[in-house]
Amino acid sequence: MESNIEKPNSDVLQKSFNEMISTLPKENCWGSPDDLHQYQGFWFTLPFLQGELSAQQQFQARPTDIILCSSPRTGTAWLKSLTFSTITRTSHNDSTTPLLSKMPHDVVPFMEFDHAQFSTNRHLGIPLLAIHLPYSFLARSIIEAGCKLIYIFRDPKVTFVSLYHFIAGYWKASFELPDKLMFLKYEELVEDTVLCLKKIAEFMGYPFS
Repeated sequence: MESNIEKPNSDVLQKSFNEMISTLPKENCWGSPDDLHQYQGFWFTLPFLQGELSAQQQFQARPTDIILCSSPRTGTAWLKSLTFSTITRTSHNDSTTPLLSKMPHDVVPFMEFDHAQFSTNRHLGIPLLAIHLPYSFLARSIIEAGCKLIYIFRDPKVTFVSLYHFIAGYWKASFELPDKLMFLKYEELVEDTVLCLKKIAEFMGYPFS
């Protein structure tokens, strides 16, 4: 049964999160467009950290919830597909499964980004939820409710290489296909927005006169 205690206003929470995040150490990695912020010993992008803090404050778990836990690039989409298909096998078959038209991330939402969507899944009888969080960052209600947790692990060396290629692939392709792929760096966009905008406009085929 969900708590009837009134939750803090989301705008007030967001403001407090932003104020706290502005005090955290931050670094840029591999020329990524997003800075990484250090929080309690871990590094997060800003949208990820904001969503995680919001979910910690607002998400109310149920004992029947099943949480899929993973790090990025470790087989999350595959695990989502398998567990979703297993749970919905009596209501869907190979020709009617929502996975034919939706991505695994659409049918099994991430708590950090889509925790509001989880209420909809509950009404549909689908107790699955995914997280890209360390165990110590789980919402207290998840632990207190006694939810089942499934953690997928992948060799850290393989995970690192996969993440590197995911990012570096675009960077390398931008040299091979300069007229088809533009690689932007966030810091350059902020430092000289006008110059970057001119380059973007020219790349898209809509140059300024």
